[in-house]
Amino acid sequence: MIRFAGGGIDPTRWQVLENVACLHAVDSSNDLARAVIEMYFGEEQDLPPTLFVAESQPGARGRKGRWEAPPRRGLYFTVVRKVAEGEPLSLLPIAVARWIREALEETTGVSGRLKWPNDLYVGRRKLGGVLTEACSQGSATYVAVGVGINVLGEAEGLGVPHATTLEAETGRPLPLAGVLQAVIDRVDRELAAPRWADEVPAWERASVHRPGDPVLVIRNGEEVRGEYLGLDPAGFLRVRTGSVETVLASGELAEW
Repeated sequence: MIRFAGGGIDPTRWQVLENVACLHAVDSSNDLARAVIEMYFGEEQDLPPTLFVAESQPGARGRKGRWEAPPRRGLYFTVVRKVAEGEPLSLLPIAVARWIREALEETTGVSGRLKWPNDLYVGRRKLGGVLTEACSQGSATYVAVGVGINVLGEAEGLGVPHATTLEAETGRPLPLAGVLQAVIDRVDRELAAPRWADEVPAWERASVHRPGDPVLVIRNGEEVRGEYLGLDPAGFLRVRTGSVETVLASGELAEW
């Protein structure tokens, strides 16, 4: 048992993850993961699948910049692993977001929904998000999947508009270690036997979006406005603009 946030997590339940680093604080677990990957590249060594988790991340990052990660209020972690040959990296963010959504629903009863590309919402309130970054050298690619989930306290205390926490949704405080165990158990189990062909339809069933919904996507400073059509097989967003279908690999879904 490894101590974390006043509780403990049991890594013997995991099939994929081999290393665990539980930290009191780190600026950003994704930045730490990148530094460790670069160190292993420099030593020409393989980095085993690793979990970096911290009780606070004062320099945490999201897709739009800063992510609020106050001490012992949420789950802030990064999973690092080598990318398998043929693994569809573009599906990983939506897959991880879905796995986490289902783990939280099973554990806490909070039924979140998924906002493209990798955010978790309850109604119109953001509960968490995923930030995926890849590092390559030669033929080797590693992926760092960073996750932030608001767990304890009232949403107003986060200082972020339109946010929520598991405590606010359930009306009771939840043990950080217990929620972390449930989430990592699910992520590890899925990584042990991935079903990539099932991920897009499974994500769409849990999505906040429905075909025909009006959406506005900001991509490289440009606006793409149209109707949501779903995702393509790579997990990219399909939007109908007039009579034309546009496929977006990235962007911020600003209106939905």
